Amino acid sequence: MFQNYKTKTLKKDILSGIIVALVSIPISMGYAQVAGLPVVYGLYGSLLPILVFSLITSSPQFVVGVDATPAALVGATLASLGIVTGSGEAIRLVPVITLVTAGWLLLFYIVRAGKLVSYISTPVMGGFISGIGCTIILMQVAKLFGGSAGTGELFVLIAHILNQLQYFNLLSAVLGIGTIVIILTAKKYVPKFPMSVVLMAVGAALTAVFHIDRYGVKLLPQVSAGLPKLAFPDVSVLGENTGDILLLSFTVALVIVAQTLLASSNYALKYNYKINNNREVLAYAAGNFAGALVGCCPINGSVSRTGIGDQFGARSQVMSLSAAFTMVLVLLFGTGLLQYLPVPVLTAIVTRALIGIL
Repeated sequence: MFQNYKTKTLKKDILSGIIVALVSIPISMGYAQVAGLPVVYGLYGSLLPILVFSLITSSPQFVVGVDATPAALVGATLASLGIVTGSGEAIRLVPVITLVTAGWLLLFYIVRAGKLVSYISTPVMGGFISGIGCTIILMQVAKLFGGSAGTGELFVLIAHILNQLQYFNLLSAVLGIGTIVIILTAKKYVPKFPMSVVLMAVGAALTAVFHIDRYGVKLLPQVSAGLPKLAFPDVSVLGENTGDILLLSFTVALVIVAQTLLASSNYALKYNYKINNNREVLAYAAGNFAGALVGCCPINGSVSRTGIGDQFGARSQVMSLSAAFTMVLVLLFGTGLLQYLPVPVLTAIVTRALIGIL
């Protein structure tokens, strides 16, 4: 990981890690909700899994975390099983899914499946990921104007959005749509500026000063301070759903291998270094095992967060170590501020991130 490391990039690596962690706060919390978990598990998934991955990976730049595709697959499966989002049953089952995903990835490592990435069709994988992204956006649209998230396929989601119009809140819509427009505009003119972090702070300030929740704007639930407690998932909750979970976890593991190895290989070509595909598979297996211990959904390589680190000059996994340390500080001292974050703003930040993967 630190072979031939150049200390002259240390400041950029540390700064990049801090920015990646701050950007990960709203995105990972949003994806945790998509996966059926309370938002705090998104923060947990941005700590130990990142640290474990960074110590094993052969890629000096790639960042992992709670990401769109695994979250969407898990959330859709929970919905099909009739498990309520944020329920105790979901909190018990999701880390088991993550554990089984880690098991599949470990098997892929043993059979050296990393070499198969050269046979994966980029257009097919791009279409699959884009389809997932569109589905999640449609699931979240109603939350932009004060409604609730939906589940199901295209026509069911459209019907849900129309039904949620009865809960339309003008201030929520202004906050949600305005956040998307501002981030998209900033991306064009000041691409290195972490606008999503600024807007998250602005949303919290609006709540603290003007109490916008009194006007019908939904806020995030209170997030408990403290580091995650490690616990081995209770595999007994599988019950009659064992077959569904095995198939889901296998699909997630395949997506992780295909999507992330293709993306990390692109960075290797860009900066003229080599990565070990099979070692990467092992790093993802270890990262997901760590994720299962803290209760989060399967973690994946994040193209968007890696891109942010690249923009700010990150050139080693010191960036991930810095991001993990920053998240420790957030969990210990910053969770009290998160309950001031308006749901439309968080949803808009996640939606903008999803637009970026299409």
